[in-house]
Amino acid sequence: MRRANHPDRPDPEPANGPGLRLFRTATLVWVVVIGWLAFRPSTGLEGGLPWDKANHAVAFVVLTALTGRGWPVLSRTLLVLTMLAAGVGIELVQGLPSIGRDADVWDVVADGVGVAAGLVLLAWLRRRPAGLRE
Repeated sequence: MRRANHPDRPDPEPANGPGLRLFRTATLVWVVVIGWLAFRPSTGLEGGLPWDKANHAVAFVVLTALTGRGWPVLSRTLLVLTMLAAGVGIELVQGLPSIGRDADVWDVVADGVGVAAGLVLLAWLRRRPAGLRE
């Protein structure tokens, strides 16, 4: 059966619709923000939430949700692998002596928690009635 035959599963937006462009742009802006926060020199006075792991989780909730909305045809598996690769990549770069930051495996765990929460958020957004979306 086609998706159009199921009112509870609306058709995805066109490949270049305005909503997709908005989410894709927001995703790219968020990647720049995360990159700046992750790779700037540590000042000892870190902003954000009081617990560093919460900062990681929130960053990846937002990144996962934006990416999932911007690229709706991306499989859930590929989305998760991409997000986790980004988290591992950030920590590997932070572990370089020239960066002056510390790599921490628990940061990647917090990123994974954020990815899982982002998937829950995406599922919730997809189940909402169409009239409430805009």
